[in-house]
Amino acid sequence: MAQAIRKTTCVQSDKTIKIDTPQLPQGAKVEVIIILEDNPQTLSAEALAVERLPKLENSSELITLMEVGQEIDEDELKQWIANEQS
Repeated sequence: MAQAIRKTTCVQSDKTIKIDTPQLPQGAKVEVIIILEDNPQTLSAEALAVERLPKLENSSELITLMEVGQEIDEDELKQWIANEQS
């Protein structure tokens, strides 16, 4: 019986995708179907950061120091990125 695993991921800057899940047994044959969203929404801070990488002259510019337990204000992050792109 076939098993379906649904994952959402982002296309990397080198145009690859990575699917990492413990449900995939080593050596198993799988079929991959890719559905590209028309207007993908960037939902996480990580996705926003990855989206910025190709636009940076030096990828170390992306590093931000945070305190343990410090919350990320995604609205503030999105505003900052919008200002950087304009």
